[in-house]
Amino acid sequence: MTATGAHDFLYPLTRFHENGDWPLPSVELVDATALPEPYRTLLVHEGDMTSRLESFHGGSIALQVLHQDEADGAYHREVLLRVGTSGLAVEYGAIQIDLESFDAQLRAHILEGRVPLGGLLNRFDINYRSQPKAFIRIAADERMCALFGTDCAEPLYGRSNVLLGAEDRVLARIVEVLRP
Repeated sequence: MTATGAHDFLYPLTRFHENGDWPLPSVELVDATALPEPYRTLLVHEGDMTSRLESFHGGSIALQVLHQDEADGAYHREVLLRVGTSGLAVEYGAIQIDLESFDAQLRAHILEGRVPLGGLLNRFDINYRSQPKAFIRIAADERMCALFGTDCAEPLYGRSNVLLGAEDRVLARIVEVLRP
């Protein structure tokens, strides 16, 4: 699939690839039922990835912000999620957060960039749900392999997701890619 055709469901990941002048890897849509395990269990749900990854990897999840910017009330960041105890990179992704959806205290924590959004929403008892838009298989590029610290001989799997709050207000758009 071309980067143009992928733009809608891969945004905001496409934003960072365009801004960093990195070509977008080859991506194809995958039906949720065709995802191999453990990817299906980790990706096909209406909850947050942070708690799923913590449960699966048996440790807290720490956030590493690779790039960030703020424009028109939206905060964008490209990130790695790591298991806190080992530092193992378990998810690469990009997120666009609607800062105006949150009070000043939660906004400050979001901008601090230490805790993944799902972890903050849970900590602050914010009612939300996850609405996956697409599941993807990615032929990893050198950059993603380096970020995960693997040779990426296998394809990567992920999802395009939207977090919805009260009255289905869009809180965040996310592309989440799991380590091989």
